[in-house]
Amino acid sequence: MKIQIQAIEKYLPGVAIESVQLEAQMGLSAGWIEKNAGVKTRHWAASDETVASMAATALQKALSAAGLSADTLDLLIYAGASYDYPIPHNAGRIKKALGTTAKFPCFDVDSTCLSFLNALDIAHLYFQRNAVRAIAIVSAELASRALNPQDPKTYGLLGDAAVAVILSRSDEGYVPVFPYFINNPEGADLAWIPTGGSVNRGMTADTPDESFYFRMDGKRLISLTLQELKPFLAQYEQLSGLALTEYDYVIPHQTSRFGNEIFAKQYYLNEHRLINTLAHYGNCISASIPLGLCDLVQQKKDLSDHKILLIGSAAGLSLGALTLRF
Repeated sequence: MKIQIQAIEKYLPGVAIESVQLEAQMGLSAGWIEKNAGVKTRHWAASDETVASMAATALQKALSAAGLSADTLDLLIYAGASYDYPIPHNAGRIKKALGTTAKFPCFDVDSTCLSFLNALDIAHLYFQRNAVRAIAIVSAELASRALNPQDPKTYGLLGDAAVAVILSRSDEGYVPVFPYFINNPEGADLAWIPTGGSVNRGMTADTPDESFYFRMDGKRLISLTLQELKPFLAQYEQLSGLALTEYDYVIPHQTSRFGNEIFAKQYYLNEHRLINTLAHYGNCISASIPLGLCDLVQQKKDLSDHKILLIGSAAGLSLGALTLRF
């Protein structure tokens, strides 16, 4: 069974914010963010934008590019970590923002940075049931609202973005193969937002503002990721029968400059094979991998006979990979 990418579109809110602007704001020396985080520019949403509005904008662009209306969808999956409200789920609000009255189902998938890969795997399972014809997946992240301006390591790293893809069953397209995911609970608390959930609702007067911001133990997270990455990739190469150097393109999650460089160096991936978007978009959580796929699909009009690896890590600590054979 082949799956066609009928359309894939991105939405970048506002104008690009230069790292030099943030460095001046935080009192950092010029070039500090690019040197340490690897980010030159990123986009941050305006105060009146929401996760649902960004997602709906990207999804409407994709529907228009595919020549479809929202009413023709059979399923909508929101794949991401950001949300406008704890309840209801994002997919319902995104669907409402599209203006459709159709009753097709929709739901959320949240595995932070790996949400898009998990949603893609789920969509493929739906297609195997022959129950659907067109599925939309949209990843939208509004990370800027949870960034602490006193923490340059995260404040300069993350960006906002939305990416939507329309998938359909077709005689032409790609074959999804070898989905593989693992989780090491040792990393469960290395990246988190302490306040806002059921453990701490943040409703007491002495709740510090900074507890609502994203926190990350970067050193321990990278150390644990590198510890897991080698056996993970060895298992994945055995599962797929392909070494990383045999892929035409590798699209990794954009963790950080250090993470990207270590990955490329250890596995001999040259800049032509490795799709890096970190410098221009920052780390956009779940939207990072589909941003790379979107740029590749729109730049390379013909991907026939290509093998593409989507791979990443996520808070938790999780690792995941999925191969697209065109």
